Amino acid sequence: MQLVLEIEAQPATNGVARQGALASCRRDGSLFIESRDGLKPAQFSLSPADKFPWDQFLPKLLAAWQMGDMEDVPAAFRPQKRIPEFVLEGFSREPLENQLKILSTLRKQGFFPKLPTK
Repeated sequence: MQLVLEIEAQPATNGVARQGALASCRRDGSLFIESRDGLKPAQFSLSPADKFPWDQFLPKLLAAWQMGDMEDVPAAFRPQKRIPEFVLEGFSREPLENQLKILSTLRKQGFFPKLPTK
């Protein structure tokens, strides 16, 4: 399951809307994106201040977890142990802000690998 996202035009994308997939995350909140639209640059980074489409990414991530299809899930979000069913069932009913907090809590509890600093 491809986790391709529509990333809105912003300075980090040279003012052009892009399609891409999240390749990696860093502890400082920066995100590394691989393009899926054939435009240059083929890879680009978003800082924590840039706009990342979490509202698109999280439902696709949840679907991948539920299907057990981790092929296109970024390593930072591949569960290292089984995520409790009640978390999976309730995740989509939470507002985006809470979903991000849930991810952070799961990471702190060892469900995901630690994020690299570089």
